[in-house]
Amino acid sequence: MSGETLGGDAAALVDEFAVAEVCGVDPVGIEQDSVRVRAALARYGVVCLPMSRALEDSELQVVAGLFGAIKDPIGRTVHGGYYQYDKRRQIIDTGFVLTDELREQLGDPTFGGLDDRRPGLFETYHCDDTFTEEPAGATVLHARDLPPSGGGPTCFIDMRSAYEMLDASMRQRLEGLRVVYAYNNEDAFPPRRAARGPAEVLVEVAHPLVRTHPVAKTRALFIDLDRATHIEGMPIAEGQSLLQELQAHAEANAPACQHEWRAHDVLVWDNASVQHKASGNFKEGEPRCFWRYMIAGERPV
Repeated sequence: MSGETLGGDAAALVDEFAVAEVCGVDPVGIEQDSVRVRAALARYGVVCLPMSRALEDSELQVVAGLFGAIKDPIGRTVHGGYYQYDKRRQIIDTGFVLTDELREQLGDPTFGGLDDRRPGLFETYHCDDTFTEEPAGATVLHARDLPPSGGGPTCFIDMRSAYEMLDASMRQRLEGLRVVYAYNNEDAFPPRRAARGPAEVLVEVAHPLVRTHPVAKTRALFIDLDRATHIEGMPIAEGQSLLQELQAHAEANAPACQHEWRAHDVLVWDNASVQHKASGNFKEGEPRCFWRYMIAGERPV
Protein backbone atom coordinates (compact mmCIF):
# COMPACT_ATOMS: atom_id res chain seq x y z
CA MET A 1 0.00 0.00 0.00
CA SER A 2 1.43 3.35 -1.00
CA GLY A 3 0.65 6.61 0.74
CA GLU A 4 0.03 8.22 4.07
CA THR A 5 -2.15 6.75 6.79
CA LEU A 6 -4.61 9.34 8.02
CA GLY A 7 -6.13 9.18 11.46
CA GLY A 8 -8.66 11.56 12.98
CA ASP A 9 -7.93 14.57 10.75
CA ALA A 10 -6.50 15.40 7.37
CA ALA A 11 -3.68 17.62 8.64
CA ALA A 12 -1.04 15.03 7.77
CA LEU A 13 -1.70 15.20 4.03
CA VAL A 14 1.44 15.61 1.95
CA ASP A 15 1.94 16.84 -1.60
CA GLU A 16 3.40 13.68 -3.17
CA PHE A 17 1.11 11.57 -5.31
CA ALA A 18 0.09 8.44 -3.40
CA VAL A 19 -2.91 6.46 -2.26
CA ALA A 20 -4.13 8.07 0.98
CA GLU A 21 -5.26 5.44 3.45
CA VAL A 22 -7.97 6.83 5.73
CA CYS A 23 -8.34 4.65 8.80
CA GLY A 24 -11.13 4.38 11.31
CA VAL A 25 -14.07 4.93 8.97
CA ASP A 26 -17.08 2.90 10.13
CA PRO A 27 -20.33 2.66 8.17
CA VAL A 28 -22.25 3.31 11.38
CA GLY A 29 -22.41 6.98 12.32
CA ILE A 30 -19.73 8.17 9.91
CA GLU A 31 -21.20 11.50 8.84
CA GLN A 32 -18.43 13.26 10.74
CA ASP A 33 -15.85 11.61 8.45
CA SER A 34 -17.06 13.40 5.34
CA VAL A 35 -14.80 16.45 5.68
CA ARG A 36 -11.59 14.47 6.12
CA VAL A 37 -12.23 11.92 3.37
CA ARG A 38 -13.22 14.61 0.88
CA ALA A 39 -10.11 16.60 1.80
CA ALA A 40 -7.97 13.49 1.25
CA LEU A 41 -9.56 12.81 -2.13
CA ALA A 42 -9.15 16.40 -3.33
CA ARG A 43 -5.48 16.43 -2.31
CA TYR A 44 -4.35 12.97 -3.32
CA GLY A 45 -6.83 11.95 -6.01
CA VAL A 46 -7.01 8.39 -4.60
CA VAL A 47 -8.24 7.27 -1.17
CA CYS A 48 -8.44 3.81 0.41
CA LEU A 49 -10.81 3.08 3.27
CA PRO A 50 -9.85 -0.29 4.80
CA MET A 51 -12.85 -2.28 6.01
CA SER A 52 -12.76 -5.21 8.45
CA ARG A 53 -15.60 -7.02 6.68
CA ALA A 54 -17.65 -7.01 3.50
CA LEU A 55 -20.21 -4.21 3.61
CA GLU A 56 -23.92 -4.58 3.07
CA ASP A 57 -25.17 -2.61 0.10
CA SER A 58 -26.86 -0.09 2.37
CA GLU A 59 -23.57 0.39 4.24
CA LEU A 60 -21.60 0.88 1.04
CA GLN A 61 -24.11 3.52 -0.04
CA VAL A 62 -23.48 5.36 3.21
CA VAL A 63 -19.71 5.22 2.69
CA ALA A 64 -20.03 6.31 -0.94
CA GLY A 65 -22.30 9.14 0.17
CA LEU A 66 -19.42 10.66 2.13
CA PHE A 67 -17.99 11.75 -1.21
CA GLY A 68 -21.21 13.15 -2.68
CA ALA A 69 -24.51 12.05 -4.13
CA ILE A 70 -24.52 8.64 -5.82
CA LYS A 71 -25.00 8.98 -9.56
CA ASP A 72 -28.01 7.51 -11.33
CA PRO A 73 -26.48 6.43 -14.66
CA ILE A 74 -28.96 8.04 -17.06
CA GLY A 75 -28.07 10.02 -20.18
CA ARG A 76 -29.76 11.86 -23.02
CA THR A 77 -30.26 10.03 -26.29
CA VAL A 78 -30.03 11.14 -29.89
CA HIS A 79 -33.82 10.68 -30.10
CA GLY A 80 -34.50 13.27 -27.42
CA GLY A 81 -35.26 10.84 -24.62
CA TYR A 82 -33.24 9.30 -21.81
CA TYR A 83 -31.52 5.94 -21.44
CA GLN A 84 -30.30 4.19 -18.27
CA TYR A 85 -26.92 2.94 -19.46
CA ASP A 86 -26.04 1.12 -16.25
CA LYS A 87 -27.42 0.11 -12.90
CA ARG A 88 -27.02 2.43 -9.93
CA ARG A 89 -24.78 -0.17 -8.27
CA GLN A 90 -22.62 -1.94 -10.79
CA ILE A 91 -20.97 -5.33 -10.36
CA ILE A 92 -17.49 -5.14 -11.86
CA ASP A 93 -16.36 -8.71 -12.56
CA THR A 94 -12.85 -8.41 -13.97
CA GLY A 95 -12.37 -12.18 -13.64
CA PHE A 96 -15.36 -12.99 -15.87
CA VAL A 97 -14.27 -15.11 -18.85
CA LEU A 98 -16.11 -14.68 -22.14
CA THR A 99 -16.01 -18.18 -23.61
CA ASP A 100 -16.68 -18.93 -27.25
CA GLU A 101 -20.04 -20.42 -26.29
CA LEU A 102 -21.07 -17.30 -24.38
CA ARG A 103 -19.81 -15.08 -27.18
CA GLU A 104 -22.08 -16.89 -29.63
CA GLN A 105 -25.07 -16.68 -27.28
CA LEU A 106 -24.56 -12.96 -26.66
CA GLY A 107 -23.95 -12.03 -30.28
CA ASP A 108 -20.20 -11.38 -29.98
CA PRO A 109 -20.43 -8.21 -27.86
CA THR A 110 -17.56 -5.77 -27.36
CA PHE A 111 -16.89 -3.92 -24.12
CA GLY A 112 -13.67 -2.08 -24.91
CA GLY A 113 -10.31 -2.75 -23.34
CA LEU A 114 -7.65 -5.13 -24.62
CA ASP A 115 -8.36 -8.55 -23.12
CA ASP A 116 -10.46 -10.57 -25.56
CA ARG A 117 -11.25 -13.25 -22.96
CA ARG A 118 -11.83 -11.06 -19.87
CA PRO A 119 -13.82 -8.06 -21.15
CA GLY A 120 -14.30 -6.54 -17.70
CA LEU A 121 -10.55 -6.07 -17.31
CA PHE A 122 -9.37 -2.65 -18.51
CA GLU A 123 -5.58 -2.63 -18.60
CA THR A 124 -5.19 0.76 -20.28
CA TYR A 125 -5.23 4.08 -18.45
CA HIS A 126 -8.60 5.81 -18.67
CA CYS A 127 -11.23 7.86 -16.83
CA ASP A 128 -14.74 6.66 -16.01
CA ASP A 129 -18.01 7.84 -17.51
CA THR A 130 -16.49 10.34 -19.96
CA PHE A 131 -19.13 9.61 -22.63
CA THR A 132 -21.80 11.37 -20.54
CA GLU A 133 -22.60 15.08 -20.20
CA GLU A 134 -21.78 15.11 -16.48
CA PRO A 135 -19.15 12.41 -15.92
CA ALA A 136 -18.86 10.83 -12.49
CA GLY A 137 -16.94 13.03 -10.09
CA ALA A 138 -15.48 9.99 -8.36
CA THR A 139 -15.64 6.20 -8.45
CA VAL A 140 -16.14 4.03 -5.36
CA LEU A 141 -15.01 0.39 -5.63
CA HIS A 142 -15.54 -2.21 -2.88
CA ALA A 143 -13.65 -5.51 -3.08
CA ARG A 144 -16.06 -8.45 -2.80
CA ASP A 145 -14.05 -11.42 -4.09
CA LEU A 146 -10.34 -11.45 -4.89
CA PRO A 147 -7.93 -14.06 -6.27
CA PRO A 148 -5.44 -15.53 -3.76
CA SER A 149 -2.84 -13.11 -5.13
CA GLY A 150 -5.16 -10.11 -4.76
CA GLY A 151 -5.43 -9.91 -8.53
CA GLY A 152 -2.74 -7.34 -9.10
CA PRO A 153 -2.84 -3.64 -8.28
CA THR A 154 -5.05 -0.91 -9.61
CA CYS A 155 -2.67 1.72 -11.00
CA PHE A 156 -3.02 5.51 -11.18
CA ILE A 157 -1.29 8.44 -12.84
CA ASP A 158 -1.62 12.06 -11.73
CA MET A 159 -3.10 14.07 -14.59
CA ARG A 160 -2.62 17.32 -12.66
CA SER A 161 1.12 16.84 -12.74
CA ALA A 162 0.89 15.68 -16.36
CA TYR A 163 -0.55 19.10 -17.22
CA GLU A 164 1.91 21.08 -15.09
CA MET A 165 4.85 19.26 -16.69
CA LEU A 166 3.94 20.53 -20.17
CA ASP A 167 5.91 23.50 -21.44
CA ALA A 168 4.22 26.89 -21.66
CA SER A 169 3.72 26.74 -25.42
CA MET A 170 1.90 23.40 -25.22
CA ARG A 171 -0.29 24.58 -22.35
CA GLN A 172 -1.20 27.63 -24.40
CA ARG A 173 -1.99 25.41 -27.40
CA LEU A 174 -4.41 23.34 -25.33
CA GLU A 175 -6.40 26.30 -24.01
CA GLY A 176 -10.02 26.09 -25.15
CA LEU A 177 -9.69 22.72 -26.90
CA ARG A 178 -12.57 20.30 -26.39
CA VAL A 179 -12.56 16.54 -26.88
CA VAL A 180 -15.58 14.71 -28.30
CA TYR A 181 -16.60 11.45 -26.60
CA ALA A 182 -18.99 8.66 -27.53
CA TYR A 183 -19.91 5.34 -25.97
CA ASN A 184 -18.66 3.71 -29.18
CA ASN A 185 -15.63 5.62 -30.45
CA GLU A 186 -15.26 3.32 -33.49
CA ASP A 187 -11.80 2.05 -32.49
CA ALA A 188 -10.32 5.53 -32.79
CA PHE A 189 -7.20 4.65 -30.79
CA PRO A 190 -6.02 1.10 -31.56
CA PRO A 191 -5.14 -1.29 -30.04
CA ARG A 192 -7.88 -0.08 -27.67
CA ARG A 193 -11.19 -1.52 -28.82
CA ALA A 194 -14.48 0.33 -28.82
CA ALA A 195 -17.49 -0.70 -26.80
CA ARG A 196 -20.66 -1.50 -28.73
CA GLY A 197 -24.16 -1.99 -27.42
CA PRO A 198 -27.46 -0.31 -26.51
CA ALA A 199 -25.71 2.69 -24.90
CA GLU A 200 -24.65 3.81 -28.39
CA VAL A 201 -27.99 5.64 -28.42
CA LEU A 202 -26.54 8.29 -26.07
CA VAL A 203 -25.66 11.69 -27.52
CA GLU A 204 -22.03 12.54 -28.22
CA VAL A 205 -20.55 14.96 -25.70
CA ALA A 206 -17.58 17.32 -25.62
CA HIS A 207 -15.39 18.10 -22.61
CA PRO A 208 -12.43 20.46 -22.16
CA LEU A 209 -9.04 18.89 -22.70
CA VAL A 210 -7.74 20.86 -19.72
CA ARG A 211 -10.12 20.54 -16.79
CA THR A 212 -10.35 22.66 -13.64
CA HIS A 213 -11.16 20.70 -10.49
CA PRO A 214 -14.55 21.76 -9.06
CA VAL A 215 -13.23 21.86 -5.47
CA ALA A 216 -9.44 22.17 -5.45
CA LYS A 217 -9.36 24.41 -8.57
CA THR A 218 -6.27 22.57 -9.80
CA ARG A 219 -5.93 22.00 -13.54
CA ALA A 220 -5.44 18.61 -15.15
CA LEU A 221 -5.37 16.91 -18.52
CA PHE A 222 -8.74 15.24 -19.01
CA ILE A 223 -8.39 12.41 -21.54
CA ASP A 224 -9.99 9.01 -22.06
CA LEU A 225 -8.83 7.31 -25.23
CA ASP A 226 -11.29 4.45 -24.66
CA ARG A 227 -14.18 6.85 -25.47
CA ALA A 228 -12.62 9.86 -27.25
CA THR A 229 -13.22 10.31 -30.96
CA HIS A 230 -11.57 13.61 -31.94
CA ILE A 231 -10.90 17.23 -30.95
CA GLU A 232 -13.54 19.76 -31.96
CA GLY A 233 -12.52 22.07 -34.79
CA MET A 234 -9.34 20.15 -35.61
CA PRO A 235 -8.70 17.72 -38.47
CA ILE A 236 -9.48 14.21 -37.18
CA ALA A 237 -5.99 12.78 -37.65
CA GLU A 238 -4.29 15.85 -36.16
CA GLY A 239 -6.52 15.85 -33.11
CA GLN A 240 -6.12 12.14 -32.51
CA SER A 241 -2.35 12.47 -32.85
CA LEU A 242 -2.32 15.25 -30.25
CA LEU A 243 -4.39 13.18 -27.82
CA GLN A 244 -2.07 10.20 -28.25
CA GLU A 245 0.94 12.45 -27.70
CA LEU A 246 -0.53 13.81 -24.47
CA GLN A 247 -1.47 10.34 -23.23
CA ALA A 248 2.03 9.03 -23.95
CA HIS A 249 3.49 12.05 -22.12
CA ALA A 250 1.32 11.39 -19.06
CA GLU A 251 2.16 7.69 -18.90
CA ALA A 252 5.89 8.30 -19.36
CA ASN A 253 6.35 11.31 -17.09
CA ALA A 254 3.52 11.87 -14.61
CA PRO A 255 3.82 10.55 -11.03
CA ALA A 256 2.24 7.14 -10.59
CA CYS A 257 1.03 5.05 -7.67
CA GLN A 258 -0.84 1.82 -7.19
CA HIS A 259 -3.14 0.05 -4.78
CA GLU A 260 -2.58 -3.58 -3.79
CA TRP A 261 -6.01 -4.96 -2.99
CA ARG A 262 -6.92 -6.53 0.34
CA ALA A 263 -10.20 -8.14 1.28
CA HIS A 264 -13.04 -5.62 1.74
CA ASP A 265 -11.05 -2.49 0.77
CA VAL A 266 -13.07 0.49 -0.41
CA LEU A 267 -11.05 2.45 -2.97
CA VAL A 268 -12.13 5.86 -4.24
CA TRP A 269 -10.59 7.94 -7.01
CA ASP A 270 -11.20 11.41 -8.39
CA ASN A 271 -11.99 11.30 -12.09
CA ALA A 272 -11.11 14.98 -12.51
CA SER A 273 -7.54 14.40 -11.27
CA VAL A 274 -6.32 10.91 -12.15
CA GLN A 275 -6.44 8.14 -14.70
CA HIS A 276 -6.56 4.50 -13.62
CA LYS A 277 -6.13 1.00 -15.00
CA ALA A 278 -6.43 -2.57 -13.73
CA SER A 279 -3.77 -5.25 -13.71
CA GLY A 280 -4.54 -8.67 -15.10
CA ASN A 281 -1.78 -10.71 -13.51
CA PHE A 282 -4.03 -13.39 -12.07
CA LYS A 283 -5.01 -16.75 -13.49
CA GLU A 284 -7.85 -16.89 -15.97
CA GLY A 285 -10.98 -18.12 -14.24
CA GLU A 286 -10.08 -16.79 -10.80
CA PRO A 287 -12.71 -14.47 -9.29
CA ARG A 288 -12.02 -10.73 -9.02
CA CYS A 289 -15.29 -9.00 -8.28
CA PHE A 290 -16.18 -5.54 -7.00
CA TRP A 291 -19.24 -3.45 -6.25
CA ARG A 292 -19.07 0.00 -7.78
CA TYR A 293 -20.91 3.23 -7.19
CA MET A 294 -20.21 6.37 -9.17
CA ILE A 295 -20.45 9.75 -7.46
CA ALA A 296 -22.38 12.41 -9.36
CA GLY A 297 -20.14 15.00 -10.97
CA GLU A 298 -20.46 18.40 -12.56
CA ARG A 299 -20.17 19.27 -16.22
CA PRO A 300 -16.40 19.62 -16.75
CA VAL A 301 -15.11 23.20 -17.14
